[in-house]
Amino acid sequence: MDNNAPATKQDLAAAEARLSEQIRHVQSPLLKAFLPWQEQVRIQFHELDSNTATTVQAIKQRMEVLERRLSEIEKKLLLEPPAA
Repeated sequence: MDNNAPATKQDLAAAEARLSEQIRHVQSPLLKAFLPWQEQVRIQFHELDSNTATTVQAIKQRMEVLERRLSEIEKKLLLEPPAA
């Protein structure tokens, strides 16, 4: 076969078939190699999500305390305004 001859549709189809076969052979090991990494990332995201939820809840509780205290201060100021 002459290496300088133009490729035929049959040549291209054969090359495509070989390339598809090679990709299939590489795909499974590649996906398996990323599985442990993906599991670790999932665990880290779950941990981050849990920590974030706990932090948000703590901030909400502190805000409620501050709002209650501010409301008490406002009530006192309305009932006993400072001397002018």
